[in-house]
Amino acid sequence: MVDTDQPGLLERSGARSELAAATDVLDRGGGRLVLVHGEAGIGKTSLIRAYCAGLDSDRRVLLGRCDDLAAAPPLGAVRELVDGLATRGDRVELGDHPGRALYDALRSEPTICVIDDVHWADQATLDVLTYLARRVSEMRLLLLLTFRDDELPADHPLHRTLAAAPPSHCRRIGLAPLSLAAVRRLAAPGVDAEAVHRVTGGNPFFVTEALTAGTSRVPASVRESVLGRFARLPSGARATAELVSVVPGRAEQWLVEACLEGAADVAAGERYGLLVVTREGISFRHELARRAIEESLSGQQRTEHNRAVLRELVAADAPDARLAHHAWRAGDAAAVIRHGLAAATSAAASNSHREAADLLGQVLAHATMLAPRVLADVLEDYSTESYRAGRQEPAVRARERALAIRRELGDPRRVGHTLGWLARVRWVYGDRAGAEAAADEAVAVLVAAIGDDPPCRELAMALSIQSQLAMLAQRDDEAIRQGERAAVIAQAVGDVETLTHAQVNIASAVAQRDLDAGLEQLKQTARYAAALGHDDTACRALTNATWRCMTNHRIPDAMELVEQAMALAREREMSIYIDYLQVTRALLALARGELALAATLVEQAPNANRAPSLFVRAAIAVRCDVDDPVALLAEGWRVAQATDELQRLRPMASLRAEWAWLHGDGAAMDEATRDTYRLALRRGTPWEFSELAEWRWRAGVLDAVPDRLAEPYALAVAGRAREAGAVWAMLGEPYQQALALLGSDDAGDVTDAIELLDRIGAVGVLPFARARLRELGVASVPRGRARSTRVNPAGLTDRQLEVLRLLERGMSNSDIARRLVLSPKTVEHHLGAVFGKLGVTSRADAAAVARRLGIDTGRPKPGWRRAILGGALPIPVRSVGS
Repeated sequence: MVDTDQPGLLERSGARSELAAATDVLDRGGGRLVLVHGEAGIGKTSLIRAYCAGLDSDRRVLLGRCDDLAAAPPLGAVRELVDGLATRGDRVELGDHPGRALYDALRSEPTICVIDDVHWADQATLDVLTYLARRVSEMRLLLLLTFRDDELPADHPLHRTLAAAPPSHCRRIGLAPLSLAAVRRLAAPGVDAEAVHRVTGGNPFFVTEALTAGTSRVPASVRESVLGRFARLPSGARATAELVSVVPGRAEQWLVEACLEGAADVAAGERYGLLVVTREGISFRHELARRAIEESLSGQQRTEHNRAVLRELVAADAPDARLAHHAWRAGDAAAVIRHGLAAATSAAASNSHREAADLLGQVLAHATMLAPRVLADVLEDYSTESYRAGRQEPAVRARERALAIRRELGDPRRVGHTLGWLARVRWVYGDRAGAEAAADEAVAVLVAAIGDDPPCRELAMALSIQSQLAMLAQRDDEAIRQGERAAVIAQAVGDVETLTHAQVNIASAVAQRDLDAGLEQLKQTARYAAALGHDDTACRALTNATWRCMTNHRIPDAMELVEQAMALAREREMSIYIDYLQVTRALLALARGELALAATLVEQAPNANRAPSLFVRAAIAVRCDVDDPVALLAEGWRVAQATDELQRLRPMASLRAEWAWLHGDGAAMDEATRDTYRLALRRGTPWEFSELAEWRWRAGVLDAVPDRLAEPYALAVAGRAREAGAVWAMLGEPYQQALALLGSDDAGDVTDAIELLDRIGAVGVLPFARARLRELGVASVPRGRARSTRVNPAGLTDRQLEVLRLLERGMSNSDIARRLVLSPKTVEHHLGAVFGKLGVTSRADAAAVARRLGIDTGRPKPGWRRAILGGALPIPVRSVGS
């Protein structure tokens, strides 16, 4: 395939071939998700335009675009797809489940759907795209998404959409900067191409702007280049470009004409290559150019242009989200409040909680214009949406402000309601003491003002929150008592949401005593709550069920439940649960000995509860000899203590004891476990106090063996290490199996433990394990993997490195087999081992890791161990069930 001289298409033959191959799959009846990514200006849009221009006219091609609005309108790009279907005579009603509606509409015939700039998509649009991506293998659909990978923070919700498609049906096309040869090809005679390439880094847009500045001197920045071109426009064209610059995405032709009162000069802007005119409207040739012009305006100019746009859009009855953006930019406080509140309501109804919180935040910037009661309502809505979006600190602060206003207004029912919610958000934020105080005060205020008769829904919820906090602290009798009391009141007033909330608390407490009975209640409540749209309660029920299984070492059950919970949380866009469940996945990976995967998963959940996140990081540091275990253990213990909950204290206490054991410090083992062990004996299940009892037994400080020890711990304490290891093997927990075998006085058992630890990459424990062998009189201690394997990333052998290097160069399995004189089957086995060690699922992802680590040179870059185990590399998340 021959590249054209268009900058965005130079050196893009490989990308165009990938798109052609995806089209061939579509023609054969298959489906694909293709992700085109790169920095701003790299040529994503040019590539897609060229691809679409080359398609047959009779193909069903749908186009959508996401715009850089202060708060994107819900389902903006999806509605553009629907409009495209309508022009073909296919009417689609999105209804209550837009993803399913679009899925049904697209199944009828082969379709190419292009969504540009999905990094700006609202959450509701991402929900739909995630729904389609998960089902792309069932459809005759080529779903083509472009996004800026250099503008995606770790907590951006787009990451979840990108990971949704089955790996076998997903292709990534990363666009690289232009080479010096390409810049020379573009440059006119006399232009210093090397200087252009050096200053622009080869970014096609930057290169174009630098080369079209009309001077031999390379501009100091793209901004100067854009403004240089802008300055050459006639005055009418400059006014037009200034106006268009304040409209993200595109400005309709009528809008520009109306704002400029018929004096718009679009043609000159188009002629100079700054603007693009299409049927949909007028836009800048590149988003960076729009921003450069907008930022060059004075504050007064920006305000006046936005006021004009707002006036015309209001007259045209434009969507509230769009109006709120321009009201915000125009400084029109009344319009911000009016349209911001309406747009936030719409966003929340579409599960776009992040956008709803942003809009409400804009409204709160004008809090002095709101009546106290209205301000309290807005603060509470903002707190709720922030909570659901995973932003816990603003959720707490807004609820506290609302509480102060409620107190002044003297409405005890609203004070009680606000206190109840404050308890919830404080607990998630990590302030258990504050949560308990708020819940207790909520009940006291409501009982004092109203009492139990007549029934009061606010009191029902306050009691249920007390029940929830008691359940989390494993005060099971109190949790059941308060939960049943809340359920009775909720039933009396017909408050189903509070009823299901209380039922989750009760079932979770029951599961502590009778796991199967409690799990069945939790699953039933989750189904019921989800059907009613009570998303928080449904997600909580499945999450609690997952944790009960995990605590009882029923790993397969926990893996199944965590995926059910994650699917629901993603469908309902409950960010608070998505990150928490991602850490739960990491804990399960840790239990299964998949340490690199656990590290990757926890890094992809930056907003999750700190206690389990720190536990995963500290465990990896201890077991893999990375980072700073002492600092992570100290921080993790401090956070766990603040919760005053056994579910947080017990794992960290055990890990601190593990660290002390590996360093031969019995006194530290005693200190690490003493208080938590006593708490576990009072409130914990056999699995919980058994773990701590075993550590105290190893330290020689276990006064008496408690009754009802869980089987593997009982076997270990009885000196039957091999049998204990066999139980852990049956449970699918190789690290625990290795620890059990290390307690054996049989050198063969300890040797088996060393092999297990070596296989799963727990190199931080190997010195202790080899010392155990020497204690047993073994003169020749296994060295573990060869030095070349240990110094290579992720423990790759030399042969696996050779295979990875050739894969990175684009060779097929058969090519690699011929080069290395191996059978294709052997190459396949080597690749399977490489994928497992790197935590990837495709050749493209393995090649990307190889490039990042410099593996092709044979000399891995410094810090590779942190890169693999610290999550610095963009390693995709494998399904927990894979």
